[in-house]
Amino acid sequence: MDKKEALLSLSMFEDVSPTVLEPLVNHFIVKRFERGDQLWREGDEAHNFTFIASGQVKVVKFRNDGRETILGVFDEGDAVGVIAVYQRMPYPASAIALSDTTTLEIYRDHFFGTLRREPQLLESVVLSMMRRNRDLVRRIHELTTSSAEQRLAMLFQKFADKMGVRRKLEDGEMGILVPLPLSRNDIAELINVRVETAIRIMSRWNKEGPVRTESDGFLITDPEMLAELAMRID
Repeated sequence: MDKKEALLSLSMFEDVSPTVLEPLVNHFIVKRFERGDQLWREGDEAHNFTFIASGQVKVVKFRNDGRETILGVFDEGDAVGVIAVYQRMPYPASAIALSDTTTLEIYRDHFFGTLRREPQLLESVVLSMMRRNRDLVRRIHELTTSSAEQRLAMLFQKFADKMGVRRKLEDGEMGILVPLPLSRNDIAELINVRVETAIRIMSRWNKEGPVRTESDGFLITDPEMLAELAMRID
């Protein structure tokens, strides 16, 4: 893997010139995880900033009964677990690879030391944190103001925007594949509903559209219908 090219593809560094990024490159290490591997466990010390070069990662809290609550799904180009690293606190949740995943990691002190010397890099990081905070505020708003079906439609729209792959449908039209191995329970956790509600909506969507469950993920068969559901005001 060319670490410089991989870093330039990350959302945090998308506006940074290769020259400015150069001092950071040698401090990064590459790690690889198989599907199901834990990147870290809740309570582990957060020493390294972690960026996803390829694959997907879910962040979860384990309940007393052993079941998990999904707090978020992160894709290629995303930073994950950064708040704990910034605040020098243990990770408040666990991170698990949803697929074979490659990460780029850098020790906190190396990262901060470089930021102090490179104002352009510091500006990029601040802007990235602002976007992250805006996304969090929007997600809280969505979870409190929209119906379950609308939240699910918005969730699949986000997945399609971040990781969607165009695929031809049986009728010759183009659909969008979201290659995520999510269970119905995972979906329920992500939109804050009971698993029975997620099952009911997905079963109806499989028959009527706009999303069909496939062996390799979820196929958006009708993007326009999905957009209408996401915009619906009940």
